[in-house]
Amino acid sequence: MAAPPLSHDPLAELSETTAQPLRLAVQEVLSSPSFQRSPRLRQLLTYIADNTIKGDTDSLKEPIIGQRVFSRPANYSAAEDNIVRASVRQLRAKLDEYYSGTGANAAFRLTIPKGSYSLALVAAEPAHAAPSSRYFRRPLPLAALAAGFLLLLAGAFYLGRRSAPPLPGHSQPRCLLNLLDPSPGQRLLVVVPDADLQLYQNLSGRPVQLEDYINRQFLSPDGLRSLPRAVASVPGQFFDRELTQGFVLRLIPHFARVVPPSELSVRHPRTLSIKDFERDNALLISGPWGDPWVQLFDRTLNFQIIVDTSTHRTRIVNLHPRPGEQSEYYNFTDPSTKTMVCYARLAYLPGLSPGNRVLLAGGPHSASTEAASLFLTRVDSLDTILHLFHTGSPRSVPWFELLVEARAIGDAPWTMRIIASRAIATPTR
Repeated sequence: MAAPPLSHDPLAELSETTAQPLRLAVQEVLSSPSFQRSPRLRQLLTYIADNTIKGDTDSLKEPIIGQRVFSRPANYSAAEDNIVRASVRQLRAKLDEYYSGTGANAAFRLTIPKGSYSLALVAAEPAHAAPSSRYFRRPLPLAALAAGFLLLLAGAFYLGRRSAPPLPGHSQPRCLLNLLDPSPGQRLLVVVPDADLQLYQNLSGRPVQLEDYINRQFLSPDGLRSLPRAVASVPGQFFDRELTQGFVLRLIPHFARVVPPSELSVRHPRTLSIKDFERDNALLISGPWGDPWVQLFDRTLNFQIIVDTSTHRTRIVNLHPRPGEQSEYYNFTDPSTKTMVCYARLAYLPGLSPGNRVLLAGGPHSASTEAASLFLTRVDSLDTILHLFHTGSPRSVPWFELLVEARAIGDAPWTMRIIASRAIATPTR
C-alpha cells in the first residue's frame, strides 16, 4: 500500500522561537483599524500565517485556499475563478497601506512575495536610507528566520558567539537562571508582561484577577463601564492585541546566553493555559499587575507588589519586617547621583508539577523588573545565593524570595544588590 500523501513538510515547520515574532507581527496588523474593517482579508492573512508557521505548503496552494478560505467547491477551476489571486493582491495592497500609516515605525514588515502564497518578513528600510539599501529589503525566507529575525529575540547571543568564540574547554559561567535549566523534553517558558492589561488597569483603576483574565471577564459590559467611553466602545482595538513592553527585547539575548534558544519558549500571557505551567519550568517577567499568572505563585509571599489604584503608585510591601528592614519600599530619585532607586522581587518556587520550578522577577517599575531579570544572568548571582543560604550545591538551594535594590539611569538599571531575603520551607498557593 502506498504511503499517504504528506500534508506538510515537518522540516519546514517553524520553531517556537522563530514563529513567535511572526505571530506578534500578524497580531499587530490584525489589531489595526484598517484590518478590523476587512474581515475577509483578516481571515486570509490568518490562514496564510497559520500554515506558513506549520510549514504546510499543500494548504498554501491556490485551489486549497479557494476552498478553505472562500468556500469554493472542491472541483472549482482556479483558472476561471481568480478569487484567491485577486484577494492576495488586495492583501498586499492593504499591508502596504498599513506600513505606510499605522505601522510605519515597525522594525520588521510582513510581505507576501510575488508568485507565492506564504508569508515572509523583511527588515524595514529607514526613511533616510540610501537607494543602495534596497538590497536589504528583500523578503527574508521564513526558513531562515533563526538567523535573521531571531535578532529581535536572541540576536545578541549569536552575534556575541561570532565575535568572541568560546575558548577550548571554556563553559558558560553558572548563574541563577540555571536553576530553571530544562529537563529532557522540557523548555524554559518565559512569560512576558501584557501591555494591554496594564493599560486597562491604568484606565479603569481596577486590578484584574487571574480568573477574570483567563475568561476575559474584565472585558464584560460591567468591566468596560469604568473605562473612558471612546475606549469602551471599541475594546478590541485596545485589548485584543498581544503586546508587551519594549525592555523585554533587551532581556531575551541575555537569557539565550544561558539557555539555548531552541529551549526557550517566549510567550505572551494571553496565549497560556494552566497546562503550560504543568509541563515546563517558567520565568515570569512581571508582577501580578502586568501578568495575572504571577498570582498562581505569589499570594503567600512575604514581599508583595502592591498597586494603589487611586494613585496608580506601586510599592513593595514587606509583610513581616526584620530588624533594619522597612515595611514598604517605594521607588525614588536620588538627587545626589540623579539616579532612580528602584526595588524588585525575585522568588524561586516549585511549579505546578513535581520537579518543575518557577522564577518570578518583577517590580513596581519597568526598570526594577528589568534589573531583577538581569540579576538572574549575572555570573555571580548563583554563587551569591549559595553563600546567602549556606549551601554548596544548586540542588540544595531552598525555595526563596529576595528583595533587590537597583539604581537606574532613565529606564536602564546599572547596579543591583540583595537587601532582604527569605527562605521558604513549604510554599503554599
